[in-house]
Amino acid sequence: MRAKLSQGERIVLVAGVLLIADLLFVPWHDIELPGDVEALVDTTRTGVQAVYPAYGIAAVVLTAVMIVQIVVATVLSLRLPESVPWSQIHLLLGIFVAVVLVIKLVRLTDSLGYGAYSGVLAGILVAYGGWRISREAEGPTDAAESGSG
Repeated sequence: MRAKLSQGERIVLVAGVLLIADLLFVPWHDIELPGDVEALVDTTRTGVQAVYPAYGIAAVVLTAVMIVQIVVATVLSLRLPESVPWSQIHLLLGIFVAVVLVIKLVRLTDSLGYGAYSGVLAGILVAYGGWRISREAEGPTDAAESGSG
């Protein structure tokens, strides 16, 4: 049983929860309409709504997979198959999440809301957390070992 989360796992958990909240609730696109039409119509769209919703949905699902694996393995102390390279999976999923969000951002740059920028930042942090998890699984580097001698 591992009671303590590694730094990479903490980064993925915090950034992942923020990313999911950003994609589901924060406006990624805010279209300005002339006159009083804007008061009658919701002109904002979240990261999982239309304009290119598949990118946002993919990011939510993959981030949720990363979070669930960490929670199941550490908090609930359930044994997951050791033959599965979870650290490499976290690395690949993190990179994929960040790339998908950058693609979503650049596909339509008109009328971007603040959620687009905060979401991409959170996606990059999820990727960094996945990279940290993969590095932590490799163990200490030779430079760290020789420097402590």
